Amino acid sequence: MAGRGIDFEHKFNTSRWAEDLLLKSLRAETKLVAIRFGLSKVKAAHEVKYDKSLGKEPDLFIYKASDLTKPEQKILETGDFSEEIRDKLKRGGELHFIMAKACAAIEVEFSPYKAREMKGRFWKPKTAEQWEHRPLKNANPPIAPNIWVKEEDLSRLNGWEKEFGVPILIAHLFDQEGFAVALKAVNDFNNKFSEVGCDQVRLQMTTGIFKKNQTYDRIDAQGAREQKIVFVTTPATATKIGNVKDVEVAAQLGVSSSKKYVTHSIFSAGHIVFTPEFLSMLTSMRG
Repeated sequence: MAGRGIDFEHKFNTSRWAEDLLLKSLRAETKLVAIRFGLSKVKAAHEVKYDKSLGKEPDLFIYKASDLTKPEQKILETGDFSEEIRDKLKRGGELHFIMAKACAAIEVEFSPYKAREMKGRFWKPKTAEQWEHRPLKNANPPIAPNIWVKEEDLSRLNGWEKEFGVPILIAHLFDQEGFAVALKAVNDFNNKFSEVGCDQVRLQMTTGIFKKNQTYDRIDAQGAREQKIVFVTTPATATKIGNVKDVEVAAQLGVSSSKKYVTHSIFSAGHIVFTPEFLSMLTSMRG
C-alpha cells in the first residue's frame, strides 16, 4: 500500500480488519480453503514505489477442498503467500497449482457505516416499464452499503486477471453485512456505458451500477482534495456476502504530518454468517 500519511494509515487498519475477518470466516467453511495472497501493508513515503500501470494483486484466494490433493492442501496450510516468489506461481513453476486451482480471488474493501440503517439500503433499480413511465435527467447512486471500485484500480485488477486467469470478485464489508460483485459485471457495465449512443442515465438507473466522479479529502495534505472516477454497485445488484456479527467498534487517535490530531473508527472481533448465494458464487466463478 502506498504511504499517504496518518489518515490513510488509519483507514488501512480498518480495511485490514475486514480482510482478516473475511479470511477467518471463510476458513471456517470446511468445504473451502482460503489463503492470503496480496501483500497489504503501509509503507513510509520514501519506500513507496507506486506504478499504476502494474496489475493489482487481489487480497485472498479461494479453493474447493475437493479440488486439492493432500500434498497441495499441506502446502496451503501456511495460509499466507503474500511474499511468495511470483515466478513459482506461473505456468511451469513449482507452485503453479496455486493459480491453476483457485476458483476465485477476492479484493476486499471496507467502509465504516451501519449498513442496514443507511437510508438507501433497500433501493431498487428501475424496471424498463418504470423508466419509460418516468425517465430522469440525472443518475445518482443511493446512500447505501454500496461496493466501490476506483477506475484506476479496475484497470489494474483487469490486468492481473488477464495475466493469471483467476476470476476476481470485489467484496465490500460493513459492520452489519457485506456485499460482493464480480469484476466481470463491472467491466460489462463499463463497456455498455462507453458505447456510442448509450443512454448512460437509463443504464445506471436500470442496472443499479453507477459511474461517477468522486471527491476524496486528504487530511494529510492540508485539506487538499482528489477527484477520481469510481464505479458504485448497489446492494440490489450485488450478491449479499452475509451478516456480520459481534463487531467491536472503538476510536484510534493519531497526528498528521501537519500536526493535526486525527481520529477514525477502528473495528475488531466479529464473524460472518455467509449466504448460500455467496458461497455458490465463490465456487462457480471459474466454471
